Amino acid sequence: MCQLYARNTKIVGANSLRYHMFCAKKGQIESGQLPPCEDSLMQHTLRANYQAAIWRRSLENLPDVPAPSAGHGWELDDGGSLKIRWMAGLPAPDVVLNLISCTCRRTCRPSDCSCILNGLKCTVVCKLQGCSNMVQDDAIVAQDANDSDGDSDD
Repeated sequence: MCQLYARNTKIVGANSLRYHMFCAKKGQIESGQLPPCEDSLMQHTLRANYQAAIWRRSLENLPDVPAPSAGHGWELDDGGSLKIRWMAGLPAPDVVLNLISCTCRRTCRPSDCSCILNGLKCTVVCKLQGCSNMVQDDAIVAQDANDSDGDSDD
């Protein structure tokens, strides 16, 4: 898979290649130009393998087909609908996630917003504040309100 992104590379592993490509461009590269991380690649491979298994059984009468949500790259949402499982773990360590921000000007759209593209909520570090993808942490708001109630530093 690494040679699809870098023809003459000796790098083994999607995560190592992502890091190498990111460093080579000095961070000036869009996430869509990087190969998928190993976790995301594994989920995609599970979905592709499941689909191939369905096609392989397509001429059988009453084929034994496992549920797609049983470890095949999909999961059920709260309403019972099937949705893609993009990753099994976190997209990055918490320290890195706190550094990601977008530069959206009017609205955060899935096609343009680096936060949405990386599966993250916008934060106070982002250029556009108050967008529909913004983190809504009621606990922090409530705590801030409690801190200012009747407390005096005088």
